[in-house]
Amino acid sequence: MSTLPAEAIQRTEESGPLTAEGLLRRRARQRPGATALSDPPNLPALGFGRPKSLTYREADDAVDALASFFIELGLEPGDRIAVQLPNLVLQPLTLLAAWRAGLTVAALPMLWRGMEIGQACEAVEPKALIGVSRFGGENHAEKLCAIASTRISVRFVLGFGPDLPDGVVCLDEVIEAGRAASERLVEAPMRVTPAMVTFTARAGAPVVPVFRREDELLAQGALTVLALSLDSSDVILNPYPCTGPAGLSLGLMPWLISGATLAQHHPFDYLDFVQQLLTSGATVTALPAPILAELAKDGVLQGPDCRLRRLGAVWSMPGLAFPAPPFYGAAPLLFDLCPLGDLASVVLRRETRANPASLPLGRVRLEEDGDSAVFVETKLGTRRDGAGDSELLLRGPVVPRGPAGGPIAVDREGFVATGLYAAPEGDGRRLRLKRDVELLHHGGFTVAASELDQLYQSFTGFLDAACFVLPDPIVGDRIFAAVMPRPNEPISLEALHKFLKEREVASYKFPDKLLVVRQIPRDAGGRVLREQILKQV
Repeated sequence: MSTLPAEAIQRTEESGPLTAEGLLRRRARQRPGATALSDPPNLPALGFGRPKSLTYREADDAVDALASFFIELGLEPGDRIAVQLPNLVLQPLTLLAAWRAGLTVAALPMLWRGMEIGQACEAVEPKALIGVSRFGGENHAEKLCAIASTRISVRFVLGFGPDLPDGVVCLDEVIEAGRAASERLVEAPMRVTPAMVTFTARAGAPVVPVFRREDELLAQGALTVLALSLDSSDVILNPYPCTGPAGLSLGLMPWLISGATLAQHHPFDYLDFVQQLLTSGATVTALPAPILAELAKDGVLQGPDCRLRRLGAVWSMPGLAFPAPPFYGAAPLLFDLCPLGDLASVVLRRETRANPASLPLGRVRLEEDGDSAVFVETKLGTRRDGAGDSELLLRGPVVPRGPAGGPIAVDREGFVATGLYAAPEGDGRRLRLKRDVELLHHGGFTVAASELDQLYQSFTGFLDAACFVLPDPIVGDRIFAAVMPRPNEPISLEALHKFLKEREVASYKFPDKLLVVRQIPRDAGGRVLREQILKQV
């Protein structure tokens, strides 16, 4: 690879440590009064009081306060903590504070419930759980306390928000006290462990931890900064949490590397998003193409208050990309943000306004001032699916590497399997992506189909069951259940949903509809033939 990501970052930086918290410290010294972070305008409706807006100095002081508190608790460099926070200002503050204290953060999606959080705790054995008091009608802090009571590794439960349960330390008070800002600056230890753990799935493996080094996260941010020419004048409106590749490539690291303002948005609400888009002065954002089309249709993108200069279409599912929305007059630069198997994202400028970018085969290059930076390389593997398409492999500075023998282990040439399939198209230098039928992609989550099969089969009203999907341009896959009911048993989607909720299963795993079948088609080896289920729809 001709250019290391560190060199790409250094083109926008002075000398200094190439760490995320080090970049924040530098911004606080260079531009202390510049706006660093802002909350969505609908924060009061979410139960978190007034929206916050922090300068770089205020953000750095808050990170120091939290990091100092983590150290005082007795958490040591290399310890793991599990963090389940909405995409608000408090999320990047907590991540940066943990890194300043030398900790590894296991990032848990907000939609996860007891079953998934328990699986993650088994995988990473965190010493602390961090969450919020309430969110979306759920009492998250109480659930975290219940999970902690069954996990030997968990010593502390910490939280943000009002009315936290007894025994849960309020981190809002830690920030308000500002103890680190007044007493000392926390000096981050040299990192020897991964900075972050995110989670994906592979066929037959519902929870696969992805251990990410800090240099890989920085490289992902540098890719976005160079691809879109971001700088300190930009305002990044980020609707994706830092629990997956879309949020990591659009939010945290591009913000720190460019010195821009990061406006957080969660959960996605169209009207609130439009308000924030216009009031924040956002210059860059990314959404699924159908939502971009809706913004264009409503005249939002052409309005005098819209300052967008770069607009991205996020591929909600492998190979599911759509033409750009229509524009009239001046239009922002269009790009495609393509998450690849929950490992990394590729940010590609569109060559034409009408057609989505396609994924290059080989080295994905970014040209900047005559230099060529390579952050990721694609390759087709020897493993093939039923249609003869080859497995997509990745390597490069943005790609994490799993442990030997695992589903995302690195091969002899440094490539990692994505769980996706692809085939050359056109001149052979571009790839057409294709999903693995045993992996579902819904709302930014990758789900093992076998996990849903087992969940639905465990419902007492069914003799047998299996999941299948239909594509949706916004959420990716819409999930359905094919079921064989027991004789004389009433069929009720509501009863299945209640059953899954009682087992504390994340709501995105609930099927939208039930399809009654005489039998679940399977091959000689017992594998569900999901294409044959679709033929019955």
